[in-house]
Amino acid sequence: MKTPTACMIFCLSSTLGWTAEPLYEACLVYDPDEEDHGHVHASCIVECPNGDLRACWYENGPELPEGFYRGDRDKSDDVRIGGARKEAGKKAWDPPLVMADTFGVSDNNPCMVIDREERLWLFHPTLLCVPERSWGSALIQYHISSRYQGPGCPKWDHESLLIMRPRGFVDAYLSRLKKVAEKGQLSEAQWEKERAAAAEKFKDPFRTRFGWMSRAHPLIRSDGALLLPLANENYGLAAMAITQDAGKTWTFSDAVPQRGLIQPTVVECEDGKLMAFFRNGFPSRRILKSESNDGGMTWSGVTETPLLHPGSGIEALRLRSGRLLMVYNDKTHGPRDSLAVSLSDDDGETWPHIRHLEQEPGGRFDYPSVIQSKDGTLHASYSFHLKTIKHVHFNEAWVEAGDP
Repeated sequence: MKTPTACMIFCLSSTLGWTAEPLYEACLVYDPDEEDHGHVHASCIVECPNGDLRACWYENGPELPEGFYRGDRDKSDDVRIGGARKEAGKKAWDPPLVMADTFGVSDNNPCMVIDREERLWLFHPTLLCVPERSWGSALIQYHISSRYQGPGCPKWDHESLLIMRPRGFVDAYLSRLKKVAEKGQLSEAQWEKERAAAAEKFKDPFRTRFGWMSRAHPLIRSDGALLLPLANENYGLAAMAITQDAGKTWTFSDAVPQRGLIQPTVVECEDGKLMAFFRNGFPSRRILKSESNDGGMTWSGVTETPLLHPGSGIEALRLRSGRLLMVYNDKTHGPRDSLAVSLSDDDGETWPHIRHLEQEPGGRFDYPSVIQSKDGTLHASYSFHLKTIKHVHFNEAWVEAGDP
């Protein structure tokens, strides 16, 4: 395994901010040769108001007593949420710490965001029923902190559960079959039978309220509302949870009308339209997209983007320049040994600019997270060989320059 030093810096330019000079620097959040955190995956990165960076991920914790599940590394009962802080102006990250840990079950796929009131939010699913039901038993927890700037773990002011009650599940589940019926390839009697069966299926509160997984950053809409993109692992349906009062109440969107979608990432356009991009396992091997014109409450049918996709984690970001940015594995099949950044000047219709963060045959680089900092530059984090998290700092000019 090729492992850079804990803070290997490669700078094409020391100039920060809005500049035509390419900028790139990289370091590991911690050196896995010095610290072993087991299976390390699925990071998320944010910039604090004071300029600090915080990252989180999931990892294996201390071994549990006899009787707990110690099988799959993702779902093992010792999995917890790890994290670290990088102080503004410093080159290296502080030592890792534990952000959240529900004893005896797997805490997984964390994501963070800082809202308009400068509160830090941490969301993560907790898997309650492994190994019999793993992802399908997920229950979303969230934590809110106003005391997180500085060393150490955030001090959580509020912690709660998010119980999903999405709308339009039956119609979304049957969307593909409905198209067949509309073409006359399914009789009216057959259609009604399928619809009744689906309606019965969705009466099970376990499968509709559990199994929701977070992954990409929540979106802070232009009106200040927090939108959390989620997908249900029991049915392969995506929906959004929205709060405008710091989690006291939640509104749930209609499901996106397409089965087989997971891990949505959402951006807001200048005109208020929302675009969601999805991880999927469709034969086309392309990232899929849906749009909403009502703040994320209802969604269009999905369309294909031209971006290659092996069925791995992605993240999209709308930049202050007006462009869209996507970080993704630019392959149609595994392994996830190529990680790319692409830029679009036309709201995702085309992606003419591409550069690679990683290209190492047989390596493992995936589940990217990306933000634009106050100075206009970009910070991404991603899983590095499932042993640690890598942090890269770059700008649009670096992407535009293309691979050397």
